[in-house]
Order: sequence, then structure tokens, then C-alpha cells
Amino acid sequence: MRAGWIAIALLASGCLFRNAPGPRFFRPESATLAAAIEAPSAAADGVPLRLRPVQGTPLLRERIVWRASSVEYGLYEQRRWSDLPASYVKRALENALRATPGIRLTDAPGVATLRVEVVAFDEVLAPARVATVSLAVKLIDTGQFRIIDRTFSAEAPIANQTPAATATAMGRALDDAVAAVAAAVRDKLQAR
Repeated sequence: MRAGWIAIALLASGCLFRNAPGPRFFRPESATLAAAIEAPSAAADGVPLRLRPVQGTPLLRERIVWRASSVEYGLYEQRRWSDLPASYVKRALENALRATPGIRLTDAPGVATLRVEVVAFDEVLAPARVATVSLAVKLIDTGQFRIIDRTFSAEAPIANQTPAATATAMGRALDDAVAAVAAAVRDKLQAR
């Protein structure tokens, strides 16, 4: 009986006095996020576009997501983004769209609207270690017709096992994904 109480006490003390390392915070190393892009003067003549708030799937919060296959996901305990992935995507997309000739971002109603949902912001572990960003994009014109309804994805190889390498690769994937979205939006709006 006494041995049982000692075992319980030892287990409880392990829970109370554990010395797990604290969380570490990371930011994607993105050129598009870092750019301080001002709207060019020619943008006043561009096609107006309204960017709605970027949404993120419930799994994509502050903890960094790893993926081992298309059906197995997990979250790192100590690795965190310093902001939500949807916030990174929104800022990068705003910068990319402002830098795109022929597009003028506006908050005015009654113009073409861009809706984006972040569906992947993952560190893929196999078969190769890559950072993946996938964005479900809907571009809706003033008549409520969908001009674009597709997912844009980008991957960047992760150089090594460190979390900093993941953040660097995630930034490159983010840059590629938002550049593809901005180019597709420009092409579709100018064609109309």
C-alpha cells in the first residue's frame, strides 16, 4: 500500500515540476511580407478590387502544423507562428496586389471581390521535406459570377531540420502562392 502511494506521489511531482522548454515563435521569411509597397500613381486607373478578410481553416492557428501524409497532421508543442497564417497571407496578398499594375485595392462595395481561405500552411515531412501554402481563391465580379474558383498552391524545399529553415521555406512558398494569385486576378480582371 505504501509503495502505491509513493508511486502516485512521484507521478504527480513529475507533472508539477516538469521543466519543458517554453514556446519558440517564428515568422515566415517572406520578401512580399517585408516589402513596404505603396500604391503606384497609375493604380488610380486600375480595375477596382475588394479584398475580403482572409480566412483560415481551424487547424491553422498559431502552432506550426506538420503533415506526414494527406491524412496525418500534427502540431508542434513548442513551435509557434508569431501571428496567424491567415494574417500573413492577408498582408502578403495586399502587398502583392498593390504591386500589380492594373489593380486598385478598394473597400468600396459593388466592385469585384476576392475571397481567400488558407487551406494549407504546413511543414510536409514526407516524401520530401517542403513548406506548403495552399489558398482557396474565389474572385467574384459585380454580377456575383465566379471568375476564379480554384486553389493555388506553392511548395519550397526545407534546407534542414531546424525550425528556422521551415520559416524560411514557408516564406518562399507564401511569396510564390500570392504572386500566382495576383497574376491570375490581374489577367481575369483585365480580360473583362
